[in-house]
Amino acid sequence: MSEIAFRTGTDVLLRPLERTDVPVLRRWMNDPETTRYLLRTFPLMEKEEEEWVDGLSKTKNNFVFGIIRKKEKQLIGSIGLHNIHWPHRTATTGTWICDKSLRGHGYGTEAKMLLLDFAFNALDLYAILSRVMAHNEQSLAYGKKCGYEEVGRIPNWIRTQDGKRCDEVLLVVTQERWRPLWKQYLKDGVRMLDT
Repeated sequence: MSEIAFRTGTDVLLRPLERTDVPVLRRWMNDPETTRYLLRTFPLMEKEEEEWVDGLSKTKNNFVFGIIRKKEKQLIGSIGLHNIHWPHRTATTGTWICDKSLRGHGYGTEAKMLLLDFAFNALDLYAILSRVMAHNEQSLAYGKKCGYEEVGRIPNWIRTQDGKRCDEVLLVVTQERWRPLWKQYLKDGVRMLDT
């Protein structure tokens, strides 16, 4: 596994995804429990995942990073900025902690703060949109810790893997709303986000 770090926090670092990550990513993408909030229903072949990873370097409208738990040097998920609209300085985002035993420990929160540092401080984006299933309480909670606020809901927009329908919640964070949280993060470290 590569030791290259793009952004480094207390417990996690972000780095570009690589071909060597494909077997792990493919295993996660074919696990219905891991993908239940991604709405993926079709099996993923190794060649498809390789092509996706290879394609990441060909666009400047999408940036996807592996989330690495620093102590163990372990890939635990991915995070990205997607569909960057440069004239409006906006994008959407998504985070995926794939190892079920590591969810709820603050790794996604720290990874999101590092990604927002890149989005707001390096790219000078104005706002980031996140779309979350209404019953994904962990994702809603950690988004709010990172400065996101609910701006709307689309009723029954999503058909879940078990065939039920649920609302899609739209969350947005702006540079202005996020900056005080970033200052606090730099002062106190990621553990302030767990409270």
